[in-house]
Amino acid sequence: MAGGLTGVEALGWDERPEESSVPESAASEVGARVAAARRRAGMTGSQLGAAVGLRRDQISKIESGRRRLDVGELPKMAAALGLTVRDLVGKPERRGLAVAARLLTGAGTDASRAMRRRARQLVELDDLLMRVTGTPAAKPSPAGAAVLEQARARFAAVPRTKAVAQAQGRQLAELARRELDLGSDALGDLATVMEQHFAVDVALSPMGSDVDGLCVRCGDLALILASSDFPDGHLRFTLAHELGHHLLGDPRVIIEEAEHDMFGENATEWRVNAFAAYLLMPERGIRSTLDWLGESPGDVSERAVVALMEHYGVSMAALVYQLNVMKALSYDAGRRMRDRNSVHALVSRHRDVAPTGAASTISRVRRAPERLSRHALAAVRSQRLGLSVAATLLEVEDDERLWADLMGDLEAANDDADGIVL
Repeated sequence: MAGGLTGVEALGWDERPEESSVPESAASEVGARVAAARRRAGMTGSQLGAAVGLRRDQISKIESGRRRLDVGELPKMAAALGLTVRDLVGKPERRGLAVAARLLTGAGTDASRAMRRRARQLVELDDLLMRVTGTPAAKPSPAGAAVLEQARARFAAVPRTKAVAQAQGRQLAELARRELDLGSDALGDLATVMEQHFAVDVALSPMGSDVDGLCVRCGDLALILASSDFPDGHLRFTLAHELGHHLLGDPRVIIEEAEHDMFGENATEWRVNAFAAYLLMPERGIRSTLDWLGESPGDVSERAVVALMEHYGVSMAALVYQLNVMKALSYDAGRRMRDRNSVHALVSRHRDVAPTGAASTISRVRRAPERLSRHALAAVRSQRLGLSVAATLLEVEDDERLWADLMGDLEAANDDADGIVL
């Protein structure tokens, strides 16, 4: 890629677009920070090199200031050392980056660390795009703003009982559906609905099954990240659950949850679980579907359960939970159904009402926040940002293929424009 900003200016180093690596005058300072951070982390030069794809002698040269870090190496080096890029180059933190620095603390499992690293990466990229392209912060739609305002006014206090918590969760879901004019049918692209209306960025990545989701909230920064290593129905419930925390103004800056956390026995989780259930599976819609299937409430069949899973794109666990709350299926009946069936076996037996099997499919999709993707790709096409930024955002390893795709799209658009007759 020729011309334009190659990355250092974008990373906040200076205003010289001709630079493609750390300036020589600062190489020794950056090297000293690398060495200090490596020692704090208890890593050898060989271990750090393996983490970032460099040889031990190259790490030694970087630490002594005899080799400059290329701009494409800065994010990898920072991540390996538990720093932000701005930490590494000695620049003060900006909006949101203090949160980024907290995202690598307190993470125990590999899945936790991976999810926090990805969240931190996205927060840093948000800051980078704001600096370079003037990317605006996410903002709610008018209807979404009304939901946010009412949610935080009406449900500011955490309820004391499970019944009240579940009632409030249902009321919030009904409020959201009413204000957004969603009716009582199934939601389609939940991630897009969340971004379009509620000033939150949504990202999906295969992150293993130890951690379901992560919600980061600080000022006007809001990010929800979920693991796509779960079945799609499970993933949708995680997104709706984390959205509940966001809408209710949960005071925690970082909310990291595995399944046992999401279904914890406390009012905060009872409320957001009820919200997620009624947002994805409104009672009016479920009863209408059961009536269409010829089912009697209180005696719902396996076939109806599969049909509802398919229609609403939810997991069996989430659906049985909601049917229990609605008293359309007894707790014991739901438990027996779950105990004697694997989800795949159940779906296979009733393929006529679940032709796609979407609720039980594991797609392992990768999705970057639309707001960041749109501005990043535009900046790469105009050569205001280096390709590595878009590759990191989109989690694409083949830079050359990404560049060919981007420029091919641009050339196609130009060809179309050339053919327009005015």
